[in-house]
Parts: sequence; structure tokens; C-alpha cells
Amino acid sequence: MEVIAYYSIPSIPSIIYYLIMEIFLGAALGTMIGLLLAFPAIILETSRRVKNLPLLIDVYTWRGKKLTDGEVFVVGLLLHLITAGLYGLLYVLFAKNDFFLFPHDPYSLLSMIVFALVLWFWINIVILPLIGLGFFGNKEGGTVWFETLISLLLEGSILWMIIQYYQPIYFV
Repeated sequence: MEVIAYYSIPSIPSIIYYLIMEIFLGAALGTMIGLLLAFPAIILETSRRVKNLPLLIDVYTWRGKKLTDGEVFVVGLLLHLITAGLYGLLYVLFAKNDFFLFPHDPYSLLSMIVFALVLWFWINIVILPLIGLGFFGNKEGGTVWFETLISLLLEGSILWMIIQYYQPIYFV
């Protein structure tokens, strides 16, 4: 008995649906990776054993107000999760719209690392000064630039591994 496969051309609404789902999936995966990377800091901060762990930016003042230890942790965790979610969302959005000039291979490890470096530079030059932390986070400490660099490189590497799992259906 011969099996005949039925293939159809996807309709415009289904293409838009997959595009939107890939963008949301990228943002959700980025946020979950951020939460996974922050999990040791969450455990150690809530048990009051260790403070000022790497990967979470310690924001001691917010809009001129001095923050308590708990507020420092919450603001740092929130910034970390927002950054991770934006990494996933923006990467998928850029990959889908073919915005990568180098390398011209979306969803490859090299493109993830290059995107992480570009996003790191943009965050340290534009976003951190806008929220009052200074260029490269100098107002909050000398290691903020390094914490954001390591965080984004780890997020990019882990996102690349997770995308390999979803790739037959999404992220093509």
C-alpha cells in the first residue's frame, strides 16, 4: 500500500501565527533562561547566606532613593529577567526579519554570540545611563559591565541549545 503525503501551502494567517508564536516563544525562553541563571542567586539571597552574587546587577539607588537589601535584590532580579526576555524576543525578531549582516546564518551559535555582544554594548551605552546607572553601570560598581557580558553570553549559549530542540517546527 502506497502512502501519499498531502502538502499544502500555508495560508497568510498561519504564517503570521507562526511568526507571532516564535517571537513569544523566544521571549518566554529568554525569560526562563534568565530565571534558571538567577536561581542560585535567588536561593542564596533568600536564605541570607550570600549577598551581591554575580549575574544580578546590584542597584543601590533608584531615582535618587536609597534601596534596602531586599529592594536591591528585587530590582536586580527584575532587570536580569527583563534583559533575558528582551534577548530572546529581539533575537528571534531580528532573525525572522533577516537583520543579521554578520554572520548571515540565523540561529547559529556564532550569530547568538555576536548578537549578545551587540546587545551588551547597547545596554551599557544606552539603557544603563537612561535608568541612572551610568555608562557601563559605573555608578553602581566597577563589575556591572562584566556581569552583563557574562550573563548575555550565557543566555545566548543556552538559548542556542534550546532552539536546537524546537527547530524542526519553530525557528526555521
